[in-house]
Amino acid sequence: MTWSYSGYPANSDLDKYRFIIGDTDENDKLLLDAEINYILDTFDEHNLRLYNLYQRISDKFARDIKKSLGPQSEDPTSRQQYYADKASYYKQLCSTSGVSVPKYSYRKVFRKGMHNNV
Repeated sequence: MTWSYSGYPANSDLDKYRFIIGDTDENDKLLLDAEINYILDTFDEHNLRLYNLYQRISDKFARDIKKSLGPQSEDPTSRQQYYADKASYYKQLCSTSGVSVPKYSYRKVFRKGMHNNV
């Protein structure tokens, strides 16, 4: 399992996306090279790549539990929420299929004769 970062994001797409998601600290690794390369190979759109990268990191922190020992505690919830918010932001930016689907906030009601002109 390898993790690499050259320190120069223009070297490769791997370094570029690792820089964008903030995974540049070798002592605090978020995703492995193979994981990032899989997402880069699977998705072509920039925002869709970022959505999936942030979602994977959010999933990683969602598995962690709150730990405490006396007065000290560690809660991964805020880190998980940060990455989930970033994923949500990039999901909104992703291009759609071009078909707009309305979202209804009210319960749909259908009744017999509702289209009759009375």
